[in-house]
Amino acid sequence: MSLGNHITGKLNSIEDFIEKSSIYLFPVKALGWIVLLVALIVTNIIAIGKWPISAISKRLNKKDSVLGEPMDVTSDIELKKIVTEQSIVLVDFWAEWCGPCLLMDKTISNIAKEYCENVAVVKIDVSLNSTLSKLYGVRGLPTVIVFKNGDEVIRKSGSLTKSQLVKLIE
Repeated sequence: MSLGNHITGKLNSIEDFIEKSSIYLFPVKALGWIVLLVALIVTNIIAIGKWPISAISKRLNKKDSVLGEPMDVTSDIELKKIVTEQSIVLVDFWAEWCGPCLLMDKTISNIAKEYCENVAVVKIDVSLNSTLSKLYGVRGLPTVIVFKNGDEVIRKSGSLTKSQLVKLIE
């Protein structure tokens, strides 16, 4: 299990506890929200620091798709072609400056490797492809959309664990 997947799982557990606990545990709930806020701030500060360099290098060093790796898509034509040709497509809308997106990055890569026979995994960097995010109505990051047989079947926003992603594609 990657560090990002582990951290995302713990943060999701804290969020579940906050939502399900009774009002009598308000001080503990407030502490949980503070922990979530601090984690979000820290991951976003790290991501913002890395963003300019990695965005420029990605623009300059576009690589060809390899089986078992997520495909970087930059146009609607590319995305529509993949969605129509593949039976199941997992599309990850993300950005380099988004902390939760970076937490999910390794998990998305692992899904691409493990399910390369059945699922096409696509990554769209919204900071480099804002028209695609507008076209698909992406309002929060990270956002994952699953297409089956060309149709959108589910959409989730927020950082997801590997088990949550596997449930989406099955």
